[in-house]
Amino acid sequence: MLQKRFERLRAAISAANPFELDQWLRMLLVQYFFQVSDRARLEVFGEGQRLLNLLTPTHFKGAGRIRLAATAVLGVPRSPGSYGASYIEARTPDSMIEIGPGSVFNNRCVLISEGASISFGANCLIGPELHVMDSNSHDLAPDRRRQPDPRPAPVVIGDDVFIGSRVTILKGARIGRGCVIAAGAVVFPHFEAPELSMIAGNPATIVSRLREPKLEAQE
Repeated sequence: MLQKRFERLRAAISAANPFELDQWLRMLLVQYFFQVSDRARLEVFGEGQRLLNLLTPTHFKGAGRIRLAATAVLGVPRSPGSYGASYIEARTPDSMIEIGPGSVFNNRCVLISEGASISFGANCLIGPELHVMDSNSHDLAPDRRRQPDPRPAPVVIGDDVFIGSRVTILKGARIGRGCVIAAGAVVFPHFEAPELSMIAGNPATIVSRLREPKLEAQE
């Protein structure tokens, strides 16, 4: 009986329009991960629709607060990893994660707050597989390594920041307005970058400065 059901399902999938099948499968995954999330922790703020813009699977977990602007977008369907889930966790009651208006995250990002906070400003553009943590996940001393990090520190990402693929940002980092973080960079704890910095490398350093956009002459 089960084999016959499987054969019927396989035949239906084979006969389906591939584009429509792709959309339905992604929609199913988005709904699944949202339903098994800690949805009571989610807060949508600001102007715009009161529904989350979840375009690829995203898993929300934790005992803290997760604040998402109504115009923020999580996921890019036509990009690698669009079936893999992003993971956003405000792990402790004191934890907080906030994503500002107009910010767009590509797929399979990981944001974990453990008692401090992670905040993104407005209109940030985030590449795939970003990892951000506001703690070391555990104490670094060998005899206390199974205990939580006693000193988590806030991570602050300013407005209009562009972050390339596979970037890691560690606790206490502060990235100013308009900065660019190159693909593969590892931003070490308590790193600070002034606005309009170009950041690259492991460990990340400021390699150049960006020019302020020129304002159009007003008539």
